[in-house]
Amino acid sequence: MDTKVLKAFGIFLVVFVLFIVGLIVYDNMTKVEVLKNDHLNDVTYVDDKKNIYIFWGNGCAHCEDLRVYLEKNAKLWKNDYQIFSFETWKDEENAKLMDNVMAFLDRENEGTPTILIGDKVLVGFGSSNEEELKSILESQKNNDYDVIKAYQEQ
Repeated sequence: MDTKVLKAFGIFLVVFVLFIVGLIVYDNMTKVEVLKNDHLNDVTYVDDKKNIYIFWGNGCAHCEDLRVYLEKNAKLWKNDYQIFSFETWKDEENAKLMDNVMAFLDRENEGTPTILIGDKVLVGFGSSNEEELKSILESQKNNDYDVIKAYQEQ
């Protein structure tokens, strides 16, 4: 084979690999991770942002739908909110927190995902309630009520 062709192929291969590595690095730098395994002591309060609390289960299909939706639509919430997410299926401490917070709200624990934003509670997630979530995010931007703060102060 001609050395010019081999050299051109080698250059192409190096450029291609660098391009792929660049895409991976960029994706990791811009990725928004919304479903983590936070705990109550991880919760912080920032003056210019409200908190979203998500109780979720590892392996829950609706929780995965919520994760994908929030990561793809970060523009809906990222400027006004920070997210704290509590895995409840495998983490007993977070499961108890969910039960206690729902009792504090005088509500039944209806399962995962449960989303708490200001004074609003949204249970479950799917394409049928995307608009409801958008509406809640918009309506709670100026609501100073924080359920976890109120729960901790009781």
